[in-house]
Amino acid sequence: MISEIGIILVCLLGSFATFFSGFGLGTILLPVFSLYFPVEVAVVATALVHFANNLFKLSIMSRHIDASLFKRFGLTAIIGGFIGAYLLSLIGKAGTAYVFPMWERNEVSYAAFLIGVLMLFFVYMEWRKIKFPFSNAPMFLPVGGFLSGLFGGFSGHQGALRAAFLSKIAMDKHIFVGTSALISLLIDASRISVYSGSLNWETLNVRYLVIGALAAFGGSILGKKYLQKVSINFVNGMVAVFLTVMALLLLTGTI
Repeated sequence: MISEIGIILVCLLGSFATFFSGFGLGTILLPVFSLYFPVEVAVVATALVHFANNLFKLSIMSRHIDASLFKRFGLTAIIGGFIGAYLLSLIGKAGTAYVFPMWERNEVSYAAFLIGVLMLFFVYMEWRKIKFPFSNAPMFLPVGGFLSGLFGGFSGHQGALRAAFLSKIAMDKHIFVGTSALISLLIDASRISVYSGSLNWETLNVRYLVIGALAAFGGSILGKKYLQKVSINFVNGMVAVFLTVMALLLLTGTI
């Protein structure tokens, strides 16, 4: 019962908080699901809940999609998602990267190590407020889409790069949320299709996935209601702190 309550709270609050920034739900869910599944399975569980929530978010924000922006950014993101997911399927079978020398000398897999490093990388991006000086170049959005999809397919952390690229383009907040939801949904679909070929589905707890998805729906409904009122800076700061803690737990083999 405690596990279910924890998942409900994380998915509800995570979906609500990250509705505005366009990223963060996957980064919050991944370490939580890592408490209940091996990290490779946790990535898939996160992708499934993330996909369901993006589908729901899209249903309530579909009239705000910018078709031109999607073509320039989203199509290459889908390609990157396939490649990233394939890389995860290879690295997930690579075994132990190292044994953390302190406490219980926990083993850290290659997947856990790389995902932990990616988490810290995105925290650094948020902390430094990285901007891209070549944002007017013709290949800016296609390249940004590919990199976003690549990281999304590998670890689920597509949103930070997507937000960093799209933040250079002046657009209405509703368009940002709606178009981001469509891009994220298609990246989720591409990586899930790759994950499914190598996953033992019996290791997934379907009840946790359903509970998480329904709670995330509730968070998206609240997010749409308060879209004009919430500070994105505070939300992103909280995601960065949570991400740092969980990345360190992964890198030390604690989870």
